[in-house]
Amino acid sequence: MALEDRITEPVATASDVGAARERQGPFAAFRERPYRVLWFGMLPSMLAMQMGQVAVGYVAYRISGEATALGLIAAGSGLPMLVFALAGGVVADRMPKRTVLFFTQGTIGLVALINALLVLTGAIQVWHLVAASAVQGTAFAFNMPTRQAFIAEIVTPARLMNAIALNNAGMNMSRVVGPALAGALIAMPLVGPGGVFAVMAAMYVVVLLMLFLLPPGRPARAPRGGGLAELKAGLRYVARQPTLRMLLGLAVVPVLLGMPYVQMMPVFALDVFHVGSRGLGTLMAVNGLGALAGSLGVAAASGLRRKGLLQLTLGLTFGLALALFALGGSFPLGLVAIAVAGAASAGYSTLNSTLIMTHTEHAFHGRVMSLYMMTFAMMPLGTVPLSWLVDHIGAPLTVGLAGLLLSAIIGGVALASPSYRRV
Repeated sequence: MALEDRITEPVATASDVGAARERQGPFAAFRERPYRVLWFGMLPSMLAMQMGQVAVGYVAYRISGEATALGLIAAGSGLPMLVFALAGGVVADRMPKRTVLFFTQGTIGLVALINALLVLTGAIQVWHLVAASAVQGTAFAFNMPTRQAFIAEIVTPARLMNAIALNNAGMNMSRVVGPALAGALIAMPLVGPGGVFAVMAAMYVVVLLMLFLLPPGRPARAPRGGGLAELKAGLRYVARQPTLRMLLGLAVVPVLLGMPYVQMMPVFALDVFHVGSRGLGTLMAVNGLGALAGSLGVAAASGLRRKGLLQLTLGLTFGLALALFALGGSFPLGLVAIAVAGAASAGYSTLNSTLIMTHTEHAFHGRVMSLYMMTFAMMPLGTVPLSWLVDHIGAPLTVGLAGLLLSAIIGGVALASPSYRRV
């Protein structure tokens, strides 16, 4: 089916009306049991991942005292994701998805256990954290496209957009709870960062047990040739779809200029706002609360027609709010600005991923989502130079200018592409 046929409004039929009613409501996908099991089963994994963001950043910055260490850790995770992402997409389309999730989640949990032992024994060094991030990044390269493709397999098409938005809402809810919990545990002398990693490892055990309640999943279609042939077929498919190319391009800009602020949070908490580990947890939690609101807003607005225009508006808001957070010079103002930035960035990325999935044929879901994941793997390309700039010109100026540049680029796309605003 041509892409133009996909984005043209069809003539409504009785079945269309029934499907529209089925899509109504912000939690419509929860009516399907396999999706509920997957969502609640992955929730501990999402929570552990957000706890790890705080714990790893806190340990690395306390050991080194340099923001560059945070950039190196981000690179350790992002570069393997970039290298193995396309292979992960092929695997997602060729293998039972539950099996892939079991091995990848188990690997990530084992890394958390190793980090716990290193911290508790006092042997932890920055290179340990970089190596652990590399292993996790490799596992994520196979985990993320598989999970996204699994969602499309276990929910009805009418609820796909709502299911993807709820999946992102779960991740953003974890951004509320995870950082606050990690910050509080780090501040407790009997727990500390080592205890945080141990709790994370226990959470992944729960994830593995929940996976047995899911159907094994099936390949999207019978393989047509070897893995390399499947990979080339996926790339050709995307090359023929102009809207997919635009959506993937729009995913890159916020990742390079906007999202590295997450890795810079320890610098703002410890050196700019002087609020310590609890303040770091508060910043991350407030940011996550805004992101949760943004994701739920998209889930509730699944029937909105001008999704392209909304996405571009959210991109502008993200950049401006990020600049206000960095340059405002006040912790209370920073909390407000980072909440708005979280809502805008989550809404932007949620719309981006849902539009990509709804404009992709089922047989190519894994490979297309692996390309989408590669945009997030590019974050080190922004984090490493931005972290270097933080060490030389300061965090407020670096992040503030990045936010303004992000808004300028998104604004340019909005002006230059009226056809996309009508998607």
